[in-house]
Amino acid sequence: MIHWADLNEVTTSLGIRLLFLIYRVFGRLPVLIILYPVIFWFFIASKVARNSSREYLNLLYLHSNGATPRPTSTNVFKHLYAFGECILDKLIIWSGHLEDLDYTLDGLDGFDTLVGKKSGAVVVVPHLGNLDFCRAIARRYPDLRLTVLVHTTHAVKFNQLLKSINPESALNIIQVSKFSMHDAILLSEKIQDGELIAIAGDRVPLLWGNTVGVNFLGSLANLPLGPYLLAKSLRAPLFSLTSIKINGQYQLGCKRICNWGDLDKVSTADVSAAAQSFAAVLERGCVEAPFQWFNFYPFWQINDGF
Repeated sequence: MIHWADLNEVTTSLGIRLLFLIYRVFGRLPVLIILYPVIFWFFIASKVARNSSREYLNLLYLHSNGATPRPTSTNVFKHLYAFGECILDKLIIWSGHLEDLDYTLDGLDGFDTLVGKKSGAVVVVPHLGNLDFCRAIARRYPDLRLTVLVHTTHAVKFNQLLKSINPESALNIIQVSKFSMHDAILLSEKIQDGELIAIAGDRVPLLWGNTVGVNFLGSLANLPLGPYLLAKSLRAPLFSLTSIKINGQYQLGCKRICNWGDLDKVSTADVSAAAQSFAAVLERGCVEAPFQWFNFYPFWQINDGF
């Protein structure tokens, strides 16, 4: 079976640097034009991405009773192209030019409860839209700090690329695949100091297993247990965070998934309910922005769940 971590998510840094240079000199339109042949090559060359996109669009089409795009080859290409455009937006954000993009922070009211408190939270995020807009959160909540847990070296390398473009852009990143007791203690201290710990909620662990089964788009899917076990062990509230582009504007939203801090024991049912709540958030986001869920691997693979 194919695991998402075996797939490269970002092309060569040289190509990305070139696209960003073109953007800074000539603007957005030339980059979008250049992306067409690049994404078309990817569409032809990557059978895994193509088939995975079609499977997702088909399940979404059935789930929405035909309200979302059909799983045609044209729409699969649009899905892949949206990912290319998202990469450009990431570079724009982390280069310090957030004002180049249209966005609203009206959906972040859920974080208001954290401001001024000496208690942080775990934030579970999907690969939906552009979560690099977490940088925009600092504009509304300058006192909130963020640490991101990543599964592979791909994200670390991309962060290094962003840092080379703008030295002030880099996130505080901890690689989960090399997680240690020192990291666990560090995260506990961060939560106690009021920081946010962000972790992806729609990528299964590197070694398979350690997942919880949910109903997602009308079919059984496995989500990682990590966000829920982390919130449980740190006795921290768990929020979801999304950022999707609708009619050219990024719209950020957050929702409290659960807060187990006052519970003596968290049951299997509690974890399953929290995971299903996150799946529901992801479903709504996919219906609102069908081409912006960027998981180009066989997501509905069968493996042992929780």
